[in-house]
Amino acid sequence: MKTHIDRLWLTSDFLFLTGLAFALFLGSKATPLLAVAGVLPIPFLLHAFKNKHYHVSIWTLFLPFGIYFAYSLFALFFFTGLDASDPRPVNPSLESYAIAIGMLAVGLVRSLQVKNLAPLFRSWMPWLLVACFAVLSYMMFAGIRDACRVRGLAPWPFIPALLFSTLTFICLVGWERLGNRERWLRLGLLALSIVVSTTYTGSRGVAVAQVGVFGVLMLLSFLPSLSKGIPRWYHLATAAIAGATVSALIGIATDCGPASRFSSTFEALGTLTSQLTTGGEETASTQPEPTTAQIPQAPEPAVAPTPETNQSTEVTNDYAIGHRLAMWKASIAAIKQSPVFGHGSLFLQKLIHSTYGYEHNHNQYLTWLVTGGVLQLTLGLIFLAIPWFVSKGLSTADRILLTTGVSLFWGMAMMFDSFLNLKFYTHYFCLLCGVLYALSNSMQDEASK
Repeated sequence: MKTHIDRLWLTSDFLFLTGLAFALFLGSKATPLLAVAGVLPIPFLLHAFKNKHYHVSIWTLFLPFGIYFAYSLFALFFFTGLDASDPRPVNPSLESYAIAIGMLAVGLVRSLQVKNLAPLFRSWMPWLLVACFAVLSYMMFAGIRDACRVRGLAPWPFIPALLFSTLTFICLVGWERLGNRERWLRLGLLALSIVVSTTYTGSRGVAVAQVGVFGVLMLLSFLPSLSKGIPRWYHLATAAIAGATVSALIGIATDCGPASRFSSTFEALGTLTSQLTTGGEETASTQPEPTTAQIPQAPEPAVAPTPETNQSTEVTNDYAIGHRLAMWKASIAAIKQSPVFGHGSLFLQKLIHSTYGYEHNHNQYLTWLVTGGVLQLTLGLIFLAIPWFVSKGLSTADRILLTTGVSLFWGMAMMFDSFLNLKFYTHYFCLLCGVLYALSNSMQDEASK
């Protein structure tokens, strides 16, 4: 028979998962809920660790996390890339890294204290996401949005798009053991995630990452060894078609369809392709004769000058795309000058912020290469792969679903935004890594019973 303590424990567990989900439209304003349900119960539930067996070594989490943040902290103090007189950016900072470490600790310790985390996550998280979609829908139709983009209380519309899809993909783990109703609920969430990314938030980078994950899972579903452990291709196709159809209908109803934001993306791609094709032909036709004397070029400066922002209009009139292209061009030029160790942890202050006004260059891989070179890129990829490491012991299908739905999804989305150089995304990913470690252990506990 359940006591009042058991009921209070279960309530705090449910509220912790609620904070994990509701952060997608609350952003950092979910902190009070996570503090009450995630931090406050920790000292009162320490007995939950007594005689507890862990199937996954804690080092599968601590090693990749520790190496990445140890180097980041070292570079923050000893390899900034700025002169003493240069202004320091707000982010990254010691405070940001300290909070990230704290979020990992909270996510890890509190998740390990949750009673039967895997069954609780499996039964409650899909319905929490349905509730989140209902909130986002109300905001969309009530006009509580920035133009055509819903963000709720979060600072950026990318947050609802990225987090909703991430949690939806995690809900697919354990697919082979789900009943038909549970499977169709998750396929419905996949369709709704398309609506959130394309119509509610207009998050093009997240939408591209969704297409990539759907494509990878479709290809893997044809493998005989994985056919039962992941959704079949027709499941994914049904979800994709349903999501696209609902997106189009909502677009017609609100005059905020995906076409209004995604058309400029296709136009830019077409212009770039045309320029590359014609550029190659012009170069070949105007190639100088071999006997023509060549004037030696002056050596490049230590930092290549960034292009003027108005040059981006040669490719597209879309402000966001144009600035990204200009920043990527400046970043690539800087990477060529110091490819191994980069220019320093705060160098984007000089390269990007002083010219374009952004904290980062909207590409996580270029950010890593500019600031820390190939070394930091390698450490960053290892950090991003934590879901694969902590899922050791699960079936191959479940490990692939977890890694594809988190690491690959975030990795593809970060081709267009430097999420791990922004506070909220970094902190949430660290919190999530702790939760995934506990979830993996709980799933293996459940399987061993």
